[in-house]
Amino acid sequence: MSNLGALVVHGLFEHEGRHKDNVEWLKNLGIETYSLNLPGHGDVDEKGHIETWDENIEAIVNTYNKIANKDIKIIFAHSYGSLVSVSAILREKIDPDYLILSAPHFDDNYPKFIKNMSGAMAKVFPKLRAPSPVNKKNLSTDKETVDSYFNDPLVFRSLTFKFGNEITVEQNFVNENIEKLKIPTLVLHGDKDKIVPIKASENISKLENVKFITVENSKHEILNQDTRTFVLSEIHYWFKQKNII
Repeated sequence: MSNLGALVVHGLFEHEGRHKDNVEWLKNLGIETYSLNLPGHGDVDEKGHIETWDENIEAIVNTYNKIANKDIKIIFAHSYGSLVSVSAILREKIDPDYLILSAPHFDDNYPKFIKNMSGAMAKVFPKLRAPSPVNKKNLSTDKETVDSYFNDPLVFRSLTFKFGNEITVEQNFVNENIEKLKIPTLVLHGDKDKIVPIKASENISKLENVKFITVENSKHEILNQDTRTFVLSEIHYWFKQKNII
């Protein structure tokens, strides 16, 4: 077996601990796997805030360095983690061999008036906050997952306008440059996702190096509901197709 390494990158408002099952799944395939808490996430004093996008780039590079010398390097990212990962790739800060993206956060359902005013608000009131769009109806079809999420002390419910504007700017950058992504990529997205609508994957799904899978009857967290078995089987099959395992 090749010398394999993977990095699991979590989504917005959550933390690496919610992805420990995915880390263990990869480890059970013989892949040395790491995860991280992105800036503004995890057990920090000020959740939901960053000063610059460079904080994300620095954080992912630092953890990616743990697998940088592996023969095969894989990024396994969910939602906002997909945005951070692809941003770092397009900026040539990391160079994985394979990419798996779950509901990539290249667009979202934040009201347009909030996104349009985020730039000005970020300058005038950078730490004024906007609420999370995540609710008990749109996260997952699994009640236990939903209950756990909303009782998790490391999950937060708002972000600053500064943070939100950094996200919007980076979404624009990624969408404008997505054709430069040449890495073999698997994208999976739920057709009933109301947090990151499936149209967010439209541009990346058109690339020749991308295999795109619509996960039917699925909300946002495709790996935290009854679609998990299907999603993992598709990832495993893709690994086999690419001779990764």
